[in-house]
Amino acid sequence: MTAEEIKWQEAELAAKVMDLSVGKLLLRYHYFSPAVGRLLIKQLPGQMTTDGKSLCYDAQLILERYSQSEVLPVHDLLHCTLHNIFRHWNIGRVKPGLWDACCDIAAEALIIETAPELEIQENADRRRKIIRELSSQVKPLTAEKLYAYLYRKNISQQQEDEYIKLFSADDHRLWHKQSDERELEPEEQLPTMPVSFDDEKKADSKPGDDKKQDGDGEGGQPEQQGDQQQDGKGGSSGDNIEKWLDAQSKAQKKELDEKWEQIAKQVQSELEAFGKSDDPAKMTLIDILEHIDRERTDYRAFLRRFAVQGEVMRQDLDAFDVNFYCYGLQLYGDVAFIEPPEYKEIKRIRELVIAIDTSASISKETVRTFVRKTYSILKSEESFFSRINIHILQCDTDIRDAALISCEKELEKYIDGLELKGFGGTDFRPVFEYIANQRAQGKLSGLKGMIYFTDGLGTFPEKAPDYETAFVFIQGDNEKNSKPDVPPWAVRIVMQEGDVLDE
Repeated sequence: MTAEEIKWQEAELAAKVMDLSVGKLLLRYHYFSPAVGRLLIKQLPGQMTTDGKSLCYDAQLILERYSQSEVLPVHDLLHCTLHNIFRHWNIGRVKPGLWDACCDIAAEALIIETAPELEIQENADRRRKIIRELSSQVKPLTAEKLYAYLYRKNISQQQEDEYIKLFSADDHRLWHKQSDERELEPEEQLPTMPVSFDDEKKADSKPGDDKKQDGDGEGGQPEQQGDQQQDGKGGSSGDNIEKWLDAQSKAQKKELDEKWEQIAKQVQSELEAFGKSDDPAKMTLIDILEHIDRERTDYRAFLRRFAVQGEVMRQDLDAFDVNFYCYGLQLYGDVAFIEPPEYKEIKRIRELVIAIDTSASISKETVRTFVRKTYSILKSEESFFSRINIHILQCDTDIRDAALISCEKELEKYIDGLELKGFGGTDFRPVFEYIANQRAQGKLSGLKGMIYFTDGLGTFPEKAPDYETAFVFIQGDNEKNSKPDVPPWAVRIVMQEGDVLDE
């Protein structure tokens, strides 16, 4: 038998092993079928890996694992499936090694809880001991909360390496490759088109720097952005293609994240519909799914409601037709037939009020982190116009402090020197009266919403304001996640104190 025939036979056997493993997993845990069915399972040299689109495995490695125990390929399949359900590959700026360890620990902890027969027996006692220790400090044991805990604890490289060695079951390098500023998979590339030597030189050259005009998008020049065109003719052809590819890549990642969010909800629905309510294993998985869904959607989605329409100087890639662009290059060589529009209508936040209840037991660190978290979400969503006013009010039964923040430097200065004032009773009405007075003076004219950060109930105004209002109730980690009553015109968001500090 030739080497090629042996390789082909190995590939065929490995495919059968994976089919058998999928069948075993779904026969016992049918509620994972929406997640497993979403993945394209294919062979690829190297350790098993997944990126939300496919699950890749090495034929030789999977056969070696199967020869050791029939359970191991099923375990690895479930491990990767959990990564996808919790969207561990959708990451921002993290320490790669620490994030990988946290994701693997969270996945293995769930496997031990929900599918103990799939647990890897080698070093099982050591893994269980580590999970018990971490679970006593991090509740629930999700990758995000665990990462925040270990990052603050500043664990040693030796301990991080031990976690990776004990809990790793797949390769995460693709996750971090996708989080780079410019990494595209082959199917995301545009079709090749004829490019002359002059075109290549132009693509490599740096565009000239023109003077920037200042404006805020309303009643003046459109706002300047960091990714705006740099030359008078709209930038080089290479820049336009690069931006178009960036936009397509971000859109695909967002679409993938939304699909897995729906899959996670399907898994949760399956568990709630067909699982036993007294089964602690299933209830653990349901609780974690609910926690992650609440953390990732509620507050972030609410902040987007404060945006107002405005025009910025930015290429409108949504209106960019790449077919006409490529056709122009084919006809004229170095002249684009059509360029993206230079101005874009977008919705961003111009004015925002953050009210802080200083009446009770919210710690200064919790307040500081909440304000920073709110700003980080808005900044990551590119939600600010160049000119923005954030009013931060401290209030118990009266306004105790009012600060106006117009840039990131001012915000950092405010947070670093934050001192809470008040500590009386709880009355929400003074903040609404303050806003009404400001608007009567012609201020806060662009206000779309207000966030009231509180840990208790107070006196609400009788009349609904004409702007969005959210009451963010903060509770201790050991308190039951209750839903305090608010007026029908207000939005209620309940957050755990540990979730705020985890940011």
